[in-house]
Amino acid sequence: MNTVVKTQGLVKSFGNKQVLQELDFAVNEGSVIGILGNNGAGKTTLLKTLMGQYNANLGTSLIFNEDSNNLSIECKDKIGYVSQEADLLPWMTAHQIISYTKSFYTQWDDELTNRLLNDWKINSKEVIEDMSVGQKQKLSIILALAHKPELLILDEPVASLDPLARREFIKELIDINLDFNNTIIFSTHITSDLERVAAEIMILKEGKNYFQGDIDTLKENIARIHIQCNDQVPETLPLAKVLKEQRSGKQIKVTVENLTELNISELEQSLNASLRIEQMSLEDIFVECHQ
Repeated sequence: MNTVVKTQGLVKSFGNKQVLQELDFAVNEGSVIGILGNNGAGKTTLLKTLMGQYNANLGTSLIFNEDSNNLSIECKDKIGYVSQEADLLPWMTAHQIISYTKSFYTQWDDELTNRLLNDWKINSKEVIEDMSVGQKQKLSIILALAHKPELLILDEPVASLDPLARREFIKELIDINLDFNNTIIFSTHITSDLERVAAEIMILKEGKNYFQGDIDTLKENIARIHIQCNDQVPETLPLAKVLKEQRSGKQIKVTVENLTELNISELEQSLNASLRIEQMSLEDIFVECHQ
């Protein structure tokens, strides 16, 4: 498969604070990938560096095999981008900014634009500064979608939307990906949205790629093990990649990263204990990874 986005050893610092730390990241054509991370993890910094809004200190950042700091007009024409905060000209009406933005692209889907304006209840004659935060965000999304980009980059696109609007937007993303095989990258901290739309996730932790892969693989590999010891409680557990461990009397609750590599029967015998495996939600896993 063709690689649409690729970073190698990407480092981005602001003064003495290193936000991205030798980050390796790749996205293949047609992928829908969600970047999950807590506040300050570097999600926005990564996306702005990909778009060439920030210059990297070290490493490489490529989109369609072009350097992020020197993207051609042809390359930019393939990209749709929505920043975390709606960056719109406040004195324009929705119709005016649509016409203005349309002039920069070689193709534009008027039918899609009008349908989304109607579905998302945006009055094209309303002045942008009079719109709610959620309406501005929806309008930004329409401007990013209407020229049918091959790559769609969205920074917390649904943070300002109510639950119903988020579901409508996610459905639109799924339909677009199915219809046109677009590559979609979006950052979020809302794990339920990721599970609805993303086939793949990247967990960004302290500026590094902590995990990248499909959600099902992550859920299969990370689990919470409840251990009830029959005799003496061991000082250490024969487990690698322990994310979290809690003890109370003869009970141990441990979250492990390598569940698929474990032989549960052998572990029970070696500990002289009974074990119960608890599968975890994506939100549970995310919390455990950051404690």
